[in-house]
Formats: sequence, C-alpha cells, structure tokens
Amino acid sequence: MLGVVLGGLGSIITFLVVEQAFRLLSTISDALINLIAGGVILYFSYRFLRGFVKYYFKGKSFRAKMEKWSEEVVEKDRKHSGGIRTSGGQIPFSVGNSLPVFSITMTEGFEASLVLAAAGTFNLEWTLVGALVSILLLIIVCAFSYQYLMRFPRWLLDLIAGIVLLSFGSYFFISGILIATGVIS
Repeated sequence: MLGVVLGGLGSIITFLVVEQAFRLLSTISDALINLIAGGVILYFSYRFLRGFVKYYFKGKSFRAKMEKWSEEVVEKDRKHSGGIRTSGGQIPFSVGNSLPVFSITMTEGFEASLVLAAAGTFNLEWTLVGALVSILLLIIVCAFSYQYLMRFPRWLLDLIAGIVLLSFGSYFFISGILIATGVIS
C-alpha cells in the first residue's frame, strides 16, 4: 500500500510539473505539446502491443514470468530480513518491498499525467473533472470485477491497452502535425 500511496503522490507531482512545462511550451507552440504527448503515448502503445505479440504469437507465459519474479522477490526479501518472520509467518514490512509497486504506479501515473497535462493546457477544470470521474470509474470497475478481470489473458489486456494508447497517441501526434503545418489552428 505504501508503494501505491507514494506512487499516487508522485504522479500528482509529475502532473503538476508536466502541466507547468506544457503551459510554458504553449507560449511557443501548441503543436509541440501535441507532438511530445503523442510521441510518448505512442511509445507506451508500442510497449503494450509488443507484449501482445510476445504473449499471443510467441507463446510466452505471463503467469510463468510473474511466478518466477515472485519467487525471486520473496527469496530476496527472506535474505534481506535475515529469516525473521512475523507471528503470521510473513516477511516483515520494509520500504524496499514497496518499491516495485511504487515503480509501476509512477510509470502508469506518468502516462496519465502526460495526457492530463496536455489536455489541461486547453481547459484545466474539465481535465480534472475527467480525471476524477475516470479514477472513480476505475475503482468501481475493479471493486466489482477484480476476479473476473484476473481471468482475462494477459495478451488481451495488452491488446486493449495498446489500441487505446495508439488511439490517444495518434490523435495527439496527428493534431500536432496538423497544427504545425497550419492545416488547423
């Protein structure tokens, strides 16, 4: 939970920094904002679509990969704690154990911050309303369908995320090109 909270706070700070940078860039060119946001989002889209290819076409097992990583993390934590366990048999809490979750949360938070900051340069109030509604919707969907979502194959989730990000990235990138060439203003 510490990793999620710290990642959430880090994502908010990232949003504020990126939003201010985009506001400064908006004095130079709106096209530049769209090109930067589009390029980064297209990169993340590529990563998800590459995962789709790896898990669907190349037959790699995401479950086996996660089990291997899990075993490595647990073994590392056992060595780090010196074999000490809580009364329930668990490894005691440490900040180091929360770092992987923090890293994941910050990566996803950066992605969201980029989209929000780019949209926020045009209308910050509606951007924040959209972000809050999205977070609330995500919490509700996860609360009621977590077990169902866990049965989805990883390749399908990668495909969906890749297509959504490809759509957003293409929109921003193409808008940037059209603004830079003067087709739209």
